[in-house]
Amino acid sequence: MSYIDRNLLPEERILFRTKKHLIIFFIPVVWLIFSVYASDYMNANDLLQKLAWAPWALAALLWGSTALNYYFSDFAVTNKRVMMREGFFVRHTNELRLSAISQVNVDQSIFGQILNYGTLSINAFGAFDAYTVIARPYQFQRTVNQEMDQALSNK
Repeated sequence: MSYIDRNLLPEERILFRTKKHLIIFFIPVVWLIFSVYASDYMNANDLLQKLAWAPWALAALLWGSTALNYYFSDFAVTNKRVMMREGFFVRHTNELRLSAISQVNVDQSIFGQILNYGTLSINAFGAFDAYTVIARPYQFQRTVNQEMDQALSNK
């Protein structure tokens, strides 16, 4: 059971949920490819042969850190609030009632537009929080805005 599922309020339901985008694994993949070539080069050189394990150790650390970051990221919009959590070693959580949110912004690069990821920024009447490399950020933004509009029309 995830953080968001454990912390739902009575009669609260999840409307939209997402995670970090898989693009966060790009650097570990590149480093893994580099490690293959680096270790071949290092094994061929008598002076560097004893350090041929170093690129693989760094690749394992990168993969582990990125996998933990992906696994422990969780972003959701419920009918009452926005809940976000990311990180394992350094945890960043945020829960905002929909009535407290004043603005939701999405910033995307060209690759972000192509692969559908971006930075999600939430302004809550003086408070500001940004989450990077979020999958499907416009759908997240649209769900928040729809729920805010529905809450205003129910008053």
